[in-house]
Amino acid sequence: MDLDRSTQTTGYTVSWYAIASAALGLVAIATPFFLHSIPMLGFALQRGFAVVCHQQPERSFFWFGGRVAVCARCLGIYLGVAVGLLMWVPRRVAMQLLMVMVTVNAIDWFAEFAGWHGNWMLVRFALGVALGTTAAMVVAASWKRPTQAKTA
Repeated sequence: MDLDRSTQTTGYTVSWYAIASAALGLVAIATPFFLHSIPMLGFALQRGFAVVCHQQPERSFFWFGGRVAVCARCLGIYLGVAVGLLMWVPRRVAMQLLMVMVTVNAIDWFAEFAGWHGNWMLVRFALGVALGTTAAMVVAASWKRPTQAKTA
């Protein structure tokens, strides 16, 4: 089975990688639920996400009676990657957008580090979505552009 195949009717590429990224975000969101219902699974997920995220409680959303397995920015990146892989823009544009978002995220990090603003969860989440989307757009632009299906 081909992981990236074009459909005959639309010509758009169905990206299983986008589904996998969205699934990671949803699993991170559902981890508090698993911690209460299936503790061993919830703990394994929590530890697994600890490899890629600092998981500071004050920087994570609180859903399903517990904190999400990743911080707001990481959650935004996971969900943003799912969106970005479904979009196609020219590689040059994608790279320019990525540089802008890396700069904006760095400014946000520095501003909070310097004490210029506090813990803005929704801003951090939105910047993560934007960063993940633009990074995935660079990847998607590197793949072969989908072509329209030929009609007889």
